[in-house]
Amino acid sequence: MKHINKILILILLGLASHFATAQTGGGTVLVVVNGAKITSGQLNEWVNVAVSEGAKDTPELRQSVLNDLILREAVSQDAKKTGLLTTGNNAFKIKLAEQNAVLELWFAQYFKAHPLSEADVKAEYEKQVSLSKEPQNTKEYKLSQIVTNTEAEANQIITQLNKGASFAVLAQEKSLDKTSGARGGIMGWALPSQLVPPINSVVPNMAKGQFTVKPIQTNNGWHIVMVDDVKPFVLPSFDEAKAGIAQALVQQRRQEAVSALMKTIKISQPGK
Repeated sequence: MKHINKILILILLGLASHFATAQTGGGTVLVVVNGAKITSGQLNEWVNVAVSEGAKDTPELRQSVLNDLILREAVSQDAKKTGLLTTGNNAFKIKLAEQNAVLELWFAQYFKAHPLSEADVKAEYEKQVSLSKEPQNTKEYKLSQIVTNTEAEANQIITQLNKGASFAVLAQEKSLDKTSGARGGIMGWALPSQLVPPINSVVPNMAKGQFTVKPIQTNNGWHIVMVDDVKPFVLPSFDEAKAGIAQALVQQRRQEAVSALMKTIKISQPGK
């Protein structure tokens, strides 16, 4: 239910200016909050979403959802009354929240068409078993990255980093990879053989806390890579590793989905 609420909150924020209209759905009026009706139609819509995510349609669930709808209506009314939605950069935050919600829905649809199975995780584990026997994989590296469109942009960021700027902040603000960017650029632990060329040959020559002094070009753009930590690689059992492997595969497939999409779009700059 927490996951459902998160998505719905984001969508709700994006549609906050139309909230009163949305709240007059069909069905029996259940409650009235300062003149705004909450109907059985609305309640059923929210309950149906919860059920589709695995919840059971129970009186307790319906009461919880109704209480949530009442709270949301009260907050929406107060936000409008106080001008909160247009204060500072809140209008931008609402727009960004709606875009993020659409992005997560897009990824959810992608994974519905390209599900991650236990067999996929097991196959990746067996691959790691094989890779662990290669000489270059005696150590694993916890990495962060910033990805840009051009070498010039990457060099500007490296200049900022050399002046003491925060890698995490710049990743959040500048990186094309929004998945790692949202986490301050963190990609997680990886063996050199798991990295794309030529990053895989650069990282083993870097020390903890060091970032690349020159940007590295791949098919995804220009990368600035930072080594957050280094440790000897010890292969865990499958049960110990499967959660981390699954998470890594999810991030990998998200990046593959983005890369495939970007190949289908046309980007142009006026005057060029």
